[in-house]
Amino acid sequence: MPADFRISVNTKFFNGIIAFRSYKFKAIEALDFEKMKKIADSLDNLDFFSESKNDITTSILSDSYKLPFDSEGRISLPNELLKFANINTSATFVGRGSSFQIWNPKSFKDYLQRTRINIKKKKLSLLVKNSNNEKK
Repeated sequence: MPADFRISVNTKFFNGIIAFRSYKFKAIEALDFEKMKKIADSLDNLDFFSESKNDITTSILSDSYKLPFDSEGRISLPNELLKFANINTSATFVGRGSSFQIWNPKSFKDYLQRTRINIKKKKLSLLVKNSNNEKK
């Protein structure tokens, strides 16, 4: 795992990451234990017997892997996740704020190209706020 991603992982509760199959992309979602706990806690707000809660908990929580760092900060991805994301010899790590994704390099390059086209087509922009909540 690249050092700049490893540094951003909170290892207070678990020295590693949680990984699971993305239900939106053919990629692996990865985050630290604290972020996964926040996701699990937010699921508690859903009706306990609802189909939505069952679907989300099954697709994320039941399908997640705790992957500890070895002494050099590496992780071993399970073959099931590698096959799902079509990752063979190399992978692309994609930062997404408090989480990241692991992609097949060609698949991500194609996806990135499509997203840039969508941004231009939709004329999307982002307002960045400074610490005083003023728009810049």
